[in-house]
Amino acid sequence: MTTPESPEVSRFRQYLQIKTVQPTPDYAACTQFLVNQAKEIGLEYQVVEPVKGKPIVVLKIAGKDPSLKSILFNSHTDVVPVYREKWNYDPFAAERVQMEDGSIRIYARGSQDMKVTGSMYLEAMRRIKESGKQPLRNVYALFVPDEEIGGVEGMGAFVQTQEFKDLNACFDIDEGAPSPAGKPLLFTSERVNCSVTFTAHGNTGHGSQFIEGTAIEKLLPVIYELMEYRASELKSLNEMEGIQLLNQGHFTTVNLTILEGGKQANVVPATYSATFDIRVTPNRDHIEFHKYLEDLGAKHGCEVDIPRREKAILAPKIDASNKFMNTLLDICKSRNREAMQIILPATTDARYIRQSGIPAAGFNPMINHKLLAHDHDEYIIESEYLEGIPFYEELMLALGNVEE
Repeated sequence: MTTPESPEVSRFRQYLQIKTVQPTPDYAACTQFLVNQAKEIGLEYQVVEPVKGKPIVVLKIAGKDPSLKSILFNSHTDVVPVYREKWNYDPFAAERVQMEDGSIRIYARGSQDMKVTGSMYLEAMRRIKESGKQPLRNVYALFVPDEEIGGVEGMGAFVQTQEFKDLNACFDIDEGAPSPAGKPLLFTSERVNCSVTFTAHGNTGHGSQFIEGTAIEKLLPVIYELMEYRASELKSLNEMEGIQLLNQGHFTTVNLTILEGGKQANVVPATYSATFDIRVTPNRDHIEFHKYLEDLGAKHGCEVDIPRREKAILAPKIDASNKFMNTLLDICKSRNREAMQIILPATTDARYIRQSGIPAAGFNPMINHKLLAHDHDEYIIESEYLEGIPFYEELMLALGNVEE
């Protein structure tokens, strides 16, 4: 017999059942759900819409001293598309399934990435309000759109608004991931997306001739150099001790993803282009890396297009001098969930927070959990979700009570 469903699980499943799936997420239904939760819990709330149709929901536990800088708990509401034929369960039914070992899984798109975190925030805030406890600082939970498509019109737009500045934040807990190990993952920084296209123009003519100065002749040295750079980074990763998946963030990945040019086999193309997906480690200045790519293109007579250039990170690096980070680590230790600090290989909305000058740490307390973000049959283990709620309850109060 399946264990009866708790109210915390019922509310989580309701959130999962809202189809906030890209490219046409139902943000209106999601916003209404979150506003209803705020009213039921007794939280202050506001809905901000820097980009029409893409609302940000801000929930607030008011602190005793609102003059102190606040704490943010950020999550995103959108989820990635599904290949329905690859799922054994309806990806938007949030079905509870009891396994042979007695554990219960909740299957749904977004269960791991990242509605489970947003739900833990909601339930933690509910418990705090019911307890009557009040932190010193304002504590905010943010629910933002469009993270799965880059966040430019979500958190990227929100950090530019007066409403964000008025939050007066000094520290952010942001997107993490369930850990496949016995310790939770703590993302203290992340790699930077750097998609780049090199385009070469050259002489054309009949394919039977030795035509010189062709587009591909200019482009090949660029491809060779970047692939050599890739090989060097991979070699260093393979030589590094530890779990490769957790070490990837220390290195820059380079992948040639698009190669275009030519109309017919016997015609030498006048134009050729190569697009690379590059993720720059925070151990290397990504602004300087942009310059390296531009110089590489200029050296070989290629145009260089970097369509989206991330801004510099203004937030200081998180280290032992940060009292909020130390508070987080102390709670992890007291709950026997000592965190593994790693560089996130991918990107999250935390980069926009860091670009605005606010330190951010990506975190999720769930452990011993298969990683299934963006995968088929995505699920979370119900007991891990329920154990995460009191963790966030304690964390919100502890961070909110850090003295000036």
